[in-house]
Amino acid sequence: MSKVLRDKASAAEQPDYVLEARDVSKHFTVRGPLGRTSVVRAVEDATVRLKPGQILALVGESGSGKTTLARMLARFHEPTQGEIVLRGEPVSGNRRARRAYHSEVQLIFQDPFGSLNPLHRVRYNLDRALRLHQPQLTATGREQRLTELLERVSLTPAAEFAAKFPHELSGGQRQRVVIARALAVEPKVLLGDEPISMLDVSIRLEMLNLLQRLRTEDGLALLYITHDIASARYLCDEIAVMYAGQMVESGPKEEVIASPQHPYTKLLIESSPDPERGVGDREALFAGADELGEPPSLIDPPTGCRFHPRCPFAMRECIDETPPRTELGEGHWATCWLHVKGRAGELAETTHAAAAAARRETMQGAW
Repeated sequence: MSKVLRDKASAAEQPDYVLEARDVSKHFTVRGPLGRTSVVRAVEDATVRLKPGQILALVGESGSGKTTLARMLARFHEPTQGEIVLRGEPVSGNRRARRAYHSEVQLIFQDPFGSLNPLHRVRYNLDRALRLHQPQLTATGREQRLTELLERVSLTPAAEFAAKFPHELSGGQRQRVVIARALAVEPKVLLGDEPISMLDVSIRLEMLNLLQRLRTEDGLALLYITHDIASARYLCDEIAVMYAGQMVESGPKEEVIASPQHPYTKLLIESSPDPERGVGDREALFAGADELGEPPSLIDPPTGCRFHPRCPFAMRECIDETPPRTELGEGHWATCWLHVKGRAGELAETTHAAAAAARRETMQGAW
């Protein structure tokens, strides 16, 4: 067989996705003050697929299950149901397989202040990762690699930063060290758990550009977890939306942002800051914001669609039955009864606030 044919055959055998979470759920058992136990349904039937060189943004409110899903992908939590798949193969649980897995998949924590050992210099924090995952390197090789990593994340002169303790660095510099440590094991996937949320606004764009550059140069796949729609739009290729432990919509970023097909996605987008809005627009958009309600308890979640207690478009079906997934084309999908009932056009015709106000008037008229 010629080399060209062998290369084609090898490419055909490669899976489309480097990392997948297939219908994963995570339930935690908690004990109350009187010794009674309850089950927290933190994530339910979530599916995430990452291609090489792809950035997927996972957005949603605090407590929606984003971090729990990332920790399952990082294998800090084992799924209660479902499976994690790396390069088309389900992952196993033995120690050697775990180390090999962590050489491919790395998690960037939200808090750069707590991600590094404060008792050791930057050199130690990076060198330890190299010793664990690249034992073939000599001391000279590790030092050379350490210098390359710091320069890669724009911490120069490298020798000066390697000699510093974490408390001597700014928040942005610490997060760069955290990213350098993740890159030390030469991963194929980065899981960023709100990696810029604790940084000053002035340096967030620098971090986003760094992540974009790593994707372009190394072909890394990145799961970018955030509650900030604006940064997701700037950085990612696709957006997936989570609410109360469930995924409710996903698709190409421009499709999801320009034409949200789930009421919760619409609420998220309309709630994000937009400097082009006038004062009157803002007042109309946020009228009744105090009545939006709170996310439900994941110990006793609502039946049917979990968003229905807060949804101005809710119907009887939303209360009684879980909505099916509706494929909308071009990889865009949503789980909402509006699509099944032929009412999806209402999402584009009004704002969330206006729909909520109209629903209140209807209910008051019924009384």
